[in-house]
Amino acid sequence: MRALIEEKRFGDKLVFSNAEYVIPEGRRSLLLGPSGRGKTTLMRILSGLDRDFKGQVEGRPQRPLVLFQEDRLVESISVLSNLMAVTDDRKKASAVLSELGLQGEEHNLASSLSGGMKRRLAIARILLLDGDALFLDEPFRGLDDEMKGQVAGVLSAFAGERTMLLITHDENDGKLIAATDEIRI
Repeated sequence: MRALIEEKRFGDKLVFSNAEYVIPEGRRSLLLGPSGRGKTTLMRILSGLDRDFKGQVEGRPQRPLVLFQEDRLVESISVLSNLMAVTDDRKKASAVLSELGLQGEEHNLASSLSGGMKRRLAIARILLLDGDALFLDEPFRGLDDEMKGQVAGVLSAFAGERTMLLITHDENDGKLIAATDEIRI
C-alpha cells in the first residue's frame, strides 16, 4: 500500500504536505511518532475512512478492520451483546472472550468494565470480523505487560498473512507483534 499525500489539512492546520508512506502488504508494520503528528490521520487515510485530502492511496484494502483509539463500545449493553452486534456466532464470541481473558464477563454491562477490559472487548469485536488488513490505533492502551503479551499473541495469530499497521508511541509494541517494518512520522 502506498500513500502519496500532496496535502491534508484540518482547517488552517497543515498535517501532511508532499508526503509518501509505504506500508508493505502482508507484513506487520509499526507506525511511530509523537502525539499530534498525524499517525491516526494517516491510518484513516490508508483505511479509506478519510478521503478529504489531495493525493492518492494505491493498494488500499477492500475490507479494512479498524481499531480506533477510543473503544467505541455500547456501554449500556452487556459484554456479549457488544459482540453479538458484529456476529451471530455466540460460540465464537465466547471463545474470543476467553482468549482475551474476559470469560465470566459476558453478562456484565460494558460500562462496568475496567479500562483495560474495555480495550480487550473492543479488540474482541475486531477478531469476530473478516477483513483483509488490520489498522490498530494504540491497541495495548490500558493493558499491563502480561496482558499486552497475551493480546499481542492473539492479534498476531489472527492477522496471519494480513497487512497489519500498529500505531503506538512505544517501540516495544513492535516486538510484541514481531513487526518487520517501522514507519516514523
